[in-house]
Amino acid sequence: MVKKMFIFVLIFISVIMLTVAIFGGYIVFLNPLMRSHEGIRAYMLKFTPIGMSMEDVVKVIEDNDNWGISDTRETGYTLINGRPSFFPRNLPASTGTIIGEKSLRVHIGEYRIFFITDVEVYYGFDEDSKLIDIAIKKDKDTW
Repeated sequence: MVKKMFIFVLIFISVIMLTVAIFGGYIVFLNPLMRSHEGIRAYMLKFTPIGMSMEDVVKVIEDNDNWGISDTRETGYTLINGRPSFFPRNLPASTGTIIGEKSLRVHIGEYRIFFITDVEVYYGFDEDSKLIDIAIKKDKDTW
């Protein structure tokens, strides 16, 4: 009797753990923001491919209710150790690689796994306002 109860509990716990694992994997698969930087970059390039005009990129962003332009610059964004950023408007980017002649920073959403993680896309455009590159930035709110 005790042995049957033990087997039943063991099977029950195994089924619950398997269900949680499958459900968790399904959520990660469905939410593109939880992908790697490269995965998010590939996802965003489907909507805003290299060579697209800045005007068309802005239209795509404005047409998506979940995305919003956080900042627009008449200078490119800066990559420092592979991480995109904007220097304050009045300071030159003394280190790092400057991508583009103009740029946008776009907040595409957030997700929570213990901490809130904000996801942003930096768009770099050439002097003709054509998209030349994008970079992804994820910031965790650890407080």
